[in-house]
Amino acid sequence: MPDKVIEVFGEGKTDIGPISKIYENQVELPVHGVVPVLVHRLCGRPDAMRVKRRALPFLQGKGLSGKVRFARRQAPYNGSAGLVIVLDTEGEHPARLDGLTEIRDSFEPGFPMAIGVAHPCIESWLLTDGSAILRALKLPQTPDLPAAPESLPAPQRDKEENPKRHLARCINAQQAALSSEETTRIAREMKDMDLVRRCCPLSFGPFANEVQQRIAPIFRSEP
Repeated sequence: MPDKVIEVFGEGKTDIGPISKIYENQVELPVHGVVPVLVHRLCGRPDAMRVKRRALPFLQGKGLSGKVRFARRQAPYNGSAGLVIVLDTEGEHPARLDGLTEIRDSFEPGFPMAIGVAHPCIESWLLTDGSAILRALKLPQTPDLPAAPESLPAPQRDKEENPKRHLARCINAQQAALSSEETTRIAREMKDMDLVRRCCPLSFGPFANEVQQRIAPIFRSEP
């Protein structure tokens, strides 16, 4: 199967990995950023998957709606096979997901587009797998993790008990957040997507369904 490019949009380095505007159209393997790594896993890790990592805030368009619409209009013209957009809810769930769904559904169907929100932020998804954190960060023992990471407050609402801080405490009690390289390593070690579904049913479950229903079929061999 020839390579197929999925454009992956997020808001920050944890979502999509470090990126420069100079290289935002670079086609590469899905190995940088939490979202590209998890999308690859949810699709069965197809060899043909390539990604373009794009920062949503840098796009043309007024407000979130304008930027998402611009991304959707441009992706087919870029020769991409599909589009994935993931945002943090920052505590606004389900309003932010409903907004993305409304934008996506305003277009004619036919071009694969998966949307999702991480509630309250993408670190919640990483907090579901203590074994992955253990391996990725080379910890001496499996860390104690919150039982329901989606119930934690958003970082902008509580600077101490949010998912970013809980994750950072796995290696340093004083650290505000892990680096994007560290969070990507955790995502690479996450192999049990059903575990993430169970621990984050509000946000990861629906996102996983979107990817498996809309993006994974792109990589299925034709009969």
